[in-house]
Amino acid sequence: MGKVKTGLFIVIVFLIVAAGAANNEVFAAKKDDVQTFDGLVIGNPIITKVGSKEVVSVELLTQGTRMNLLTQPIDSSDADKVTVNLAKGNLVDYKLHKSVLVIPEDPSETFNKVLAKGTSTDAQFDTMKYGPELSPINGEAGNMVAAGWVYNKTKNTITVGDGRILTEDISGRPLPEPIKRYEETYRIDKNVSVYNINTENYANSAVSEFETIPVTADYNYSTTHRQAVYVVFDRNYEQSNAAKVTSIYYFTPQSTSDGKPVWDVPSMSYLLKDKGVDPISGERYDKIRGNKPTVSPYASSTEPFEIVEDTFYYVGDNEVSAYLFNADMGTKKKSDDRLILFDGGWPYSGYQYWKNIEAVGYDPREITDIMLTHGHLDHYGTTVELIEMIENAGGSVTLYGAYEEAYGIQKDAMGNIWNIEGALPEEETEIRNKIEPYIYDEYMDFGNVQLLIAHTPGHTPGTTSAIFKLKNPENGEWVSFGYMGGYGFNGLYTPTEENGYLRLGFQYGLAWLQQKFDVDYVAPQHTNQYPIIEIYQALKAYNNDPANAKQQLTMLDALAKDEFVNFLEKRYSVATNALSDLSNPNYESIENHGPFKPGRENGLTDVTATLVDGGKIIQGFDSYQNVNEEIPLLENGIKIEIDSYTHDPDGWYVQFEIDVHDRYQGYLPDNGPVESIRLAKGTPEILRTQRLSSKEEAEAILNAVQQGETYTISLTKASAIIVPENVINTFRSAQ
Repeated sequence: MGKVKTGLFIVIVFLIVAAGAANNEVFAAKKDDVQTFDGLVIGNPIITKVGSKEVVSVELLTQGTRMNLLTQPIDSSDADKVTVNLAKGNLVDYKLHKSVLVIPEDPSETFNKVLAKGTSTDAQFDTMKYGPELSPINGEAGNMVAAGWVYNKTKNTITVGDGRILTEDISGRPLPEPIKRYEETYRIDKNVSVYNINTENYANSAVSEFETIPVTADYNYSTTHRQAVYVVFDRNYEQSNAAKVTSIYYFTPQSTSDGKPVWDVPSMSYLLKDKGVDPISGERYDKIRGNKPTVSPYASSTEPFEIVEDTFYYVGDNEVSAYLFNADMGTKKKSDDRLILFDGGWPYSGYQYWKNIEAVGYDPREITDIMLTHGHLDHYGTTVELIEMIENAGGSVTLYGAYEEAYGIQKDAMGNIWNIEGALPEEETEIRNKIEPYIYDEYMDFGNVQLLIAHTPGHTPGTTSAIFKLKNPENGEWVSFGYMGGYGFNGLYTPTEENGYLRLGFQYGLAWLQQKFDVDYVAPQHTNQYPIIEIYQALKAYNNDPANAKQQLTMLDALAKDEFVNFLEKRYSVATNALSDLSNPNYESIENHGPFKPGRENGLTDVTATLVDGGKIIQGFDSYQNVNEEIPLLENGIKIEIDSYTHDPDGWYVQFEIDVHDRYQGYLPDNGPVESIRLAKGTPEILRTQRLSSKEEAEAILNAVQQGETYTISLTKASAIIVPENVINTFRSAQ
């Protein structure tokens, strides 16, 4: 941060707090005497020794001028805390009481960081009504703040947005009217303060004029230089219609976009294959990989959509999914009902999520429950921002998450002691302090919304998956969705001394979800896993066709049923099968490289095993997902290229929950728990046969066994059930 301590008293040009500081004034601030101001930090804070106390000074652009703001003399420990948020480029707010800087009980809250520019030219966006705002005062939400690129200005207005404009549907048919995902025009206060912020050298920042603010040339994605601003308003969100801009901070040099084309569907989508060549880069549109939302959040913008009428919505971006549930608790009191957000998304994309929630008819401040899936930034990134927004408005929210992700795995269900850290970073203290741990494998009752959370470690130690059961108000019937919470095989490509249990746990979680649940539809965590965005865009194109005006379809019409097992099979194959070794040089399959469960390093011959269930036939992965002949763009399904080498619809397996009578106890000694995360009689696993070449062979094996019976089987070193030449002899009498 560049904080400096000195023994010399600094000469202050604009001494806001001179009298209070000199007299070491102590006061009890009355609410009506306190004022909140915004400012942008342009210098490193300086701590000066004054007798036995210390004074903190910092240079800001604030209150229409360039100013050194000074605390009263305070204890040394408090002085250090005051500087916590005083990094150059931070937009902060602070409070004055009769011209004296207010230092709260927690001195680190003296300056509240609203937004942080630093030296970055990356895009930052914040809508007027939602997102970061100034600190609450007098028990009310603070004044609004917005951020984005400048696209227009008049004498009395400024237009800010993210540059996203949509003029046609995915089939190329013009939309009834162009859609600008985030563009807002604000009125300017006649006494507006304008500042030019130089992010290359903050010392060169200066007070400026409204007339000098540049305007971004146009909306074309190839326009790489765009004018970024922060704007602060004179009112909070409750009076947004009457709000005016009182402060504008515009940045030089200009921000840069990536110059890549943007689509509502994910980059490299199957639906882009017929869109031709980008004239800017010369690459085919379906081969251009977009940047991550942390760099280019505008590029991942997509519109929200309803999945189950008045109940279940997609409100994420086109890279990471976020879902909204409108839960009717079935009581006469509307206040009992819940609005649940599932997943926290990317940290710079909150403005999209909040706009999407508004677009489907809700205020994000009305959210009562947030449910996190695991401790990676793309799944909790907006959580703190959302909680603060809700609480600043006087609301409250319950935050659910996995205990293991926040505090690690300390023991498993079998009583084994472990010391495994979760993935949630230690510095995420607000999340850690608020988390209500999930109770696994039981439905949470939210009336017409029933949510089961399952602990499925692998992607991380605390990764959770879910089953959504929702009552369809159209017919009163329940529909279900399966959600795999850690589909990516990231960091698990090759076995190490530390990740063995995670590799096996990943495999087990996929199989456990396949085996235990029969669900109607897939709700993916990422859109490059299952084509939920493409399905909606194909549906939209269908409904936008005048020929279909009298036969409009819904998302439940567009989604293909019984896809969950197939969806999970892709990743099971990636993790397990030797074909990964042949198709991807970065992968080492469990089949060839393990880890192999204790005692099975060379396989097992003629071991007894009891069938816990009656088995299930699993077809090899079909990469053409969600085939729907009613909708032209879906008639052949959607193929996602990532790891598509797993395509094997001609392969078949029979999968069982099974208790093998050997010395394996459900965990890897000195490594971590696998099946032992769940308490069950014996040490049941979910194992499958080797690949079969026909469904008929799979049916023959399934029909030859019975739940609860004990058989003799043989296993490979990777714990696959060996299939002899005569498949009927796969399971033999144990007598």
